[in-house]
Amino acid sequence: MNFDKINNLKIELDSLRPLPAAGVRNLDEIYRVEWTYHSNAIEGNTLTLLETKLVLEEGLTIGGKKLREHFEVINHAEAIHYVKDIVNRELALSEYVVKSIHQLVLRNIDDNA
Repeated sequence: MNFDKINNLKIELDSLRPLPAAGVRNLDEIYRVEWTYHSNAIEGNTLTLLETKLVLEEGLTIGGKKLREHFEVINHAEAIHYVKDIVNRELALSEYVVKSIHQLVLRNIDDNA
C-alpha cells in the first residue's frame, strides 16, 4: 500500500500548525456532526446530515422521524464528548468507562421504539 499521499497531506497539515483556536473549534464541531451522522447512518438511522446538524446544534425535532433517532444522535454526540474528556484527563480505559459510554449511547432508547 502506498502512503505517499497521506504522508504529503500530513506534512501539509503540520506546516499549518499551530491551528488557530477558532479553526480547531470549527473542525471539532464539523467532525462531531459528521461522525455522529455516519455512525448512526450505518446503524439504520434515517436522519440526513443536515437533520443531524439541526438536532445537535439547534435542538430541533425533525417531523416524520422517530424520537429514537433523535436520541441516537444526541446520545452519540454526548458519548463523543465523554470519550474526549476521558482522553484529555488521561484516565485509564476501565470497565466503568466502557459501561458509562454504553449507558450514554443507549440513554432514553427503548428497544421496542
